[in-house]
Parts: sequence; structure tokens; C-alpha cells
Amino acid sequence: MTFAPEAGTQRLRDVINKNVTEEEIICTAKIAFSGGFHNVKLYFMMGLPTETEADIAGIIDLAEKLIKLHDCIPKEQRGKGSVQISISCATFVPKPFTPFQFEPQIDWETLQERQAYLISCIPQKHRRKIKVSWSDYQISFLEAVLVRGDRRLTSVIEQAWRQGSKFDSWSECFCYENWKKTFEICKIDPAF
Repeated sequence: MTFAPEAGTQRLRDVINKNVTEEEIICTAKIAFSGGFHNVKLYFMMGLPTETEADIAGIIDLAEKLIKLHDCIPKEQRGKGSVQISISCATFVPKPFTPFQFEPQIDWETLQERQAYLISCIPQKHRRKIKVSWSDYQISFLEAVLVRGDRRLTSVIEQAWRQGSKFDSWSECFCYENWKKTFEICKIDPAF
């Protein structure tokens, strides 16, 4: 089962206009757990505009509610097996022609602090049931640069290609240092 609440609290889901409520997620998960499902994957974004620690803690709160829900369903209905909640957090990338197009992207240091806080919110008793992963910040940063850049980036893209940046959407081929060097050669500040 995969859900994409995108944000840990209803307040933040309302900010980003994500029309999914916690109640809907829990209701659907109950049906799935009763049918024998044990694994749930939750997709979130970190670094959303107006995000607070409460929003980050809300990610784990939802995971804990799903664990409790799973454990409350009689074993004869849910079958054997223990629940596993996989949380995947992408870094928010502000995109053009959206309400957040002019919002800054979260910086690496702040994102690391929020990721550490998220991990600290997982209770010890649920460390085996809740797994957290996140996207590579450098890929998200480059995505933000490319998606919000203008025609001046054509020289950067061509130069990066000439220096060997090919198939960069595959993580094993991505080399941020190559892009960083290319921005310097082309005298383009990617943070701008």
C-alpha cells in the first residue's frame, strides 16, 4: 500500500492544497490491513513552505497510528506478519507556474537538521517497524536550478554534457562535482 500525504499534518496539507485527510488514509489502511496487507509506504516532502517541527513530528505520528491500527485488527483478519511502515521524504523543489514558484528551496544544513529531528521522533519500540529514507539533496538542488533557470543555463547543460554528465537521472551516473565545476566554468551561481 502506498500513500502520498506529502505533509505530516493536516495544516500543512491544507497549505499545499493536498486534498487527502488523515482519516481517509487510516480508513483505507484499515481495509488493507484487514485484507492481509502488512506493508505501507508513505511519501512526504521536507522543506515545504511554512513547515514546522510539528509538521515533521506529524510524519511519525501518522506512522504510529498505522502501526496501532494494524495491531488492533484481529490476527485472523490481518493474517500473520508484522507491520512495516516505509517513509520516503523527498526534498521540496519549488517549481515555476505553481503557488510556490518564488519560494526558496531549503538549504542542506537545515534539511539535515530536520531529517535528524524526524529520526529522533521515532520511538525506540517502533525502530524496527518504521524505516525512513530520503532523496539526495544534490539531485533536488540541481533539479530546482534547472527547472527555475532561464536560457543562460543552456551553456551549463552543454558544458556538463561535454564533461561527461550523461544519464544523470540514474543515481549511479550522477556526479554533482561535475555540475558544480560546470557552473564555475560558465560563471553561473546556481543558488541565484
